Amino acid sequence: MGSGNYNESIQGNYIQGNFINTGQDLSQVTAQIQESLIQLQTQGYTPEDAQQKVASDLVSQANNDSQAKSRLVKWTQYVLDGAANGLIGEAVVEVVKLTLGLLGIPL
Repeated sequence: MGSGNYNESIQGNYIQGNFINTGQDLSQVTAQIQESLIQLQTQGYTPEDAQQKVASDLVSQANNDSQAKSRLVKWTQYVLDGAANGLIGEAVVEVVKLTLGLLGIPL
């Protein structure tokens, strides 16, 4: 968890400011999503708004990087399995579901 302002700039495989590197494995990305959600909530975002913000940023990243989008698609089953097994927190699952929905990728 860091302090400071949330930075919306997206470069390469990173959402700058929150450093969500979609090139990493799912467990690392889910941890980064969770940290981003916490950071946004400490800045005054509601949990739902924070989820929407992170999902929107991931969509922007996926739209700018076909490899990032491909990885998100591949993670769909892992997210569903992780959610079912309680391995992935519900807030992170919601972010991934929102992201996939915004990209038009069915679950």
